[in-house]
Parts: sequence; C-alpha cells; structure tokens
Amino acid sequence: MDREPTRLIGRAAALAAIALAVIAFASPRAHAQAHPAAEQLFRDGKELMKSGKLAEACAAFEASEKTEHNVATVMNAADCREKNQQYAAAWALFLQADSNTRGDASKAALNATAKKRVAALEPRLSFLTISVPDESRVEGLEVTRDGALVDPVEWNRAIPVDGGSHVVAGKAPGHEPWSTTVEVAAEKDKQSVEVPKFKELPKIINHEVDQGSGLATAPALPRPPSPITPRRKIALGVVGGGVLAAGVGIGFGLSARSLRSDAVATCPPSACTTADQDRANALNDRGRKRALIANIAFGVGGAAVIAGAVLWFTGGPVEHAPDTTALRVVPTFGSEPGLAVLGSF
Repeated sequence: MDREPTRLIGRAAALAAIALAVIAFASPRAHAQAHPAAEQLFRDGKELMKSGKLAEACAAFEASEKTEHNVATVMNAADCREKNQQYAAAWALFLQADSNTRGDASKAALNATAKKRVAALEPRLSFLTISVPDESRVEGLEVTRDGALVDPVEWNRAIPVDGGSHVVAGKAPGHEPWSTTVEVAAEKDKQSVEVPKFKELPKIINHEVDQGSGLATAPALPRPPSPITPRRKIALGVVGGGVLAAGVGIGFGLSARSLRSDAVATCPPSACTTADQDRANALNDRGRKRALIANIAFGVGGAAVIAGAVLWFTGGPVEHAPDTTALRVVPTFGSEPGLAVLGSF
C-alpha cells in the first residue's frame, strides 16, 4: 500500500520535468530575455528551426547567447546542433547547460534534461587525435585545427569533433609549414593525424671568422650597382637639353610664321606702297632669321635626343668595372647643325 503513493509521486515529478523541458524548448515567452536583440535572435532561431533552416537557426541561437546568457538559449542551440548532425558541438552545449543549472533547485528539470541529452549523445560522438611525436616538437611549434590553435594539452588526445573535413596544420620558426586534411564521419568515427618531423629551412653557412672574437661572421654582400650610371646622368642631361632646344625651336618657328603673316598683311600684292614694301621686307628679314634659329634649335634638339638615347642604352651599370667615362657634348653649326659627342667610353 505504501508503494502506490510513491509511484504516483515519481510519475508526477517526471511529468513536471518533461513539461518544464518542453516549455524551455518551445515557448518564446518562457525565454524572456531582458536584452531586446537577444530575445529577437532567439525568436528568429525558433522560426528558422521550424522552417528547417538549421544552420541559420543555430547561428541565431548562438548570437542570442553571445548577446545575453540564458540557459534556455543554450539548450535550444544544443538541440539545433544535434538536429544539424553536429554532435560534438551539441554535446558541449548540453554539458554547458548541465553546468549552468547544477545545484539550482528551480532549474532541476532543465538540469535533468541536459544530463539525459549528454548521456544520449556520448555514444554517437566522433573523435580526432592529433599526434605530435617527440621528434616533431621543435621550438615554437604551433598546431592548428581548422585555423584555431590547438593547446599542447590536447595533443595526443582523442578530442570530440563534428563530422566533415578538418584541416590540421603546423608551423615553427625556421621550418617549412605543413598541413593535411582529414575526413571525419558524422558519428561514431575515430580518426588520427600525426604531425611529421618538420623540414628545416636551409641556413646561410658563414665561413669568415672574426680573428678577434673567433665568431663566424656573414660575408658582406656586394651592393648591386645603381642603374643611374655617370654616363646615364649625362644622357639625361643631353636629352633635357634637346627638349629645351626643341621648345626654343617651336617658339622661334611660331614667331617666324607670325612675322611672315604680318609682312603679307602690310604689303598685299594688290595694293602696296614703297613704304609698306620696306616695312614688309624688314618683317620678312626678321622672320627668316627666326626661322633659321628655329631650324638650328630643332636640329640641336633632335641630335640631343638621339645622342641621349645612345648614351642611355650603352651606359648601363657594369659590376666591378671602373668608370672611365670622359665626355663632352658640344653643338655644331653649319649646313647641318647638331651636337658633337667628344671623349672616351
């Protein structure tokens, strides 16, 4: 007779725990977070789960939890990860919920649910072991899994991971980096990766020894010769002078053309007096002189550009060769004005 009331009490407690768990998972009102963004993210997560958009729902729950901690959010995020076949992530979140509710009588039902879900997930977990042998443990070694640094405490241990592709990489100063990809099944899989002995990068061997200290020193590397040699500096100067001469030629040419136009206007063929003819002849003489100067300037400019180009292309840097350039550039006048380059190369 005493056993029947005990059974009824046990059944009532179990029903109450189930009811509380259902409320925690299903009722946004029971969630009641103070932060508006956290509450909205939580509700979005619930709607996305109903629509079957599990990845987006899980992200919304975790964003809500990051904005404001709430055990119900953690439980829903864990449930979402489990439905998305991310069993290691779900297991870790249920463990967090267990820790958050342990010892709190008002959250006993949530704690019981979290413990039950943890126990149900553990047999389904997949594991990945990253083995780091002693010969691979060089100074400064860093091992990462999917870009996240793996604490040396986790080396050589089977760690629960979600199923899928995982990139394991390692690097150390003075050694070539290494990486590999391992496929892990969604549940009940055990994979392992061994970090190999890192290949040491080649070092510069120093042969010169400082007689005073007896320490090896690196030989001084010769500096590469400057591309702007003395000959090329002269080339730049010559080209600059040529451009200037061409500019002078253009100016005098335009002036000559203007004087000729003024002469024609002063003494047109149809009506030209003696005085106008004298003025026109004077204008023509000035124009011819300016035209001659323009031609000379153009000749000098063209010759300078050509000479500068020759000097530039033949005046490249030569390693370990003394510079014996002695040049003089002088203009020449006559029937063919230009530049004369005198000296030795």
